[in-house]
Amino acid sequence: MKRLIKFILSVNFIFLFVFSNSEAQELVILHTNDMHSKLTGYGPESEYTPTITNNDVTLGGFARLATLFDKEKSKNKDATLILDAGDFMMGSLFHIAEAETGFQLNLMKEMGFDYMTIGNHEFDFGPEAFADMLNAAEEKGGYPDIVCSNIIFDKNTESDDALEKIYNDNKIKPFDIIKKNGLTIAIFGILGKDASSVAPAKKPVTFEEPEDAAEKIVKMLKEKYNPDLIICLSHSGFYLSEDGKSYVGEDIELAEKAPDIDIIISGHTHVKTEKPIKINNTYIVQTGAYIRNLGKISLKVEKGKITKFDYRLIPVNDEIEGNVEVYEEILKQEEYINRKYLSKLNLNYKTEIGQTNFNLIRNYNDLKNSNLGPFIADADRYYLTKKGIDVDFSLVASGTIREDILKGQKGILTVPDAFRVMSLGKGLDDIPGYPLAKIYITASEVKKLSEIIVMSRPDGGDGYLYTSGLKIYADPKKMMLRKVQKIEINGKNIDFSKKNKKMYSVVANTYLLSFIGRIKEMSHGLVKVVPKDENGNPVTDMNKQIIDINSEKSGIQEAKEWVALIEFMKSFEKAESGLPVIPDKYKNGDKSLIEITK
Repeated sequence: MKRLIKFILSVNFIFLFVFSNSEAQELVILHTNDMHSKLTGYGPESEYTPTITNNDVTLGGFARLATLFDKEKSKNKDATLILDAGDFMMGSLFHIAEAETGFQLNLMKEMGFDYMTIGNHEFDFGPEAFADMLNAAEEKGGYPDIVCSNIIFDKNTESDDALEKIYNDNKIKPFDIIKKNGLTIAIFGILGKDASSVAPAKKPVTFEEPEDAAEKIVKMLKEKYNPDLIICLSHSGFYLSEDGKSYVGEDIELAEKAPDIDIIISGHTHVKTEKPIKINNTYIVQTGAYIRNLGKISLKVEKGKITKFDYRLIPVNDEIEGNVEVYEEILKQEEYINRKYLSKLNLNYKTEIGQTNFNLIRNYNDLKNSNLGPFIADADRYYLTKKGIDVDFSLVASGTIREDILKGQKGILTVPDAFRVMSLGKGLDDIPGYPLAKIYITASEVKKLSEIIVMSRPDGGDGYLYTSGLKIYADPKKMMLRKVQKIEINGKNIDFSKKNKKMYSVVANTYLLSFIGRIKEMSHGLVKVVPKDENGNPVTDMNKQIIDINSEKSGIQEAKEWVALIEFMKSFEKAESGLPVIPDKYKNGDKSLIEITK
């Protein structure tokens, strides 16, 4: 009898355990997005001391992030899932060596990232370079599982074959099914429409419409696997509506079109959600960018439904003592970058280049009064003029500015602080960063370009253009393409009628200049500007217009915008510290467009 009672009690215990697991299971999801290679934080690089607490104001960094991961996993590793929503790449000196070392991807795996999806900036160097990153990381020990369900490879060209092979080898998956703490979880990834459109170097890779891909894969997941949770890592994003009362954008539409998605971990738009957005039964979250915050979801699932969803952002700040081993690995990579890249420019990672008593920022909500764009435009023009290169005016697009120049506590700026401001792209040499190039346009085309600048500024965004050397006087009450009344180049009025055959030199990075030739297309045929070389011949390949900063050396020594920033800082008066100080005049915003009314 005693044995029978004991047996019944043990059966009941097992039954209750299994029943409780099937009825109510908990999970913690830690998530990031748009880290942009900010391994050493966001802010003054020289002040970043992750292994010492409460002595700097620099946010983020992998060492601190690793500590947060370890802390959460120590509570219950099987109930913790760590995810990233894309754009792990592009934004610091660390990204320049990723294709040959796979350092960041492998470090992400070591830190505990479980899954990630692909962002547009993963393609900035092309699909083959992305494949090189993955293969290099694989040789070092691997990388987090990657999910992307809407990627399409071109069967008619070989230039994406290396990445396609990785996909075919199941090292990039359309989705995955995992078990965590008794829960069956389906995870898939999406690259959004806007993200795809701003990744020209991804060609010949293309992406299926994200909503169509999501609807199909969610339907399949429900029918074949019937998971407890469906999580989408979406590099698509959303924005706050104009009235500030709701959110709009691709991930909002995605939740409406594929309502069986339980959670969308969002990226791309750098929006910080203090509280989750809920569309029907779908939760949407995003951390902002640059690891300034870590997202933490604590949820409970009962009978296939989320019954508890607690969400908060954890500041990745100086209260967190960073992981020493992770930081030491990062310092070793700094030395590699010194030897392989910076030494070619006679620079060092730790070199102090200047000082600032105020922040220089790009504020998307107030681009006109943002002071960083005019500073960069002046730097480009100064750098080239100093090198004896003729420049009438320079252009800088807000979308190519990747980080602010922050004062921090001491205002000391170093080489990586300058690089991070203009960190995108590469030229034809071994040095990172888009090169500066020069084209020529006629006086009447300067007028047309000025009209485009005036017309696009109210919309703000990535296409907001800052200038140096060009001042536009416009009447906002005039009709479209009739607003510009007067133009000054280097303080002198120009005759912008067709009678003036003089050509004017325009300097910008190759990425921005490639859009000038597409103004006709972008303006629906209303405006045509033809980039020309110094002899007046039309230019179609901006690489042929790259500026050679030192013609005495063989080959082309490309002029880089981030180097221009360093050289510009050297021109300022020095403080008692011996470092040049950014002048107070750059506290002010954009003064290149003057509104007048006749």
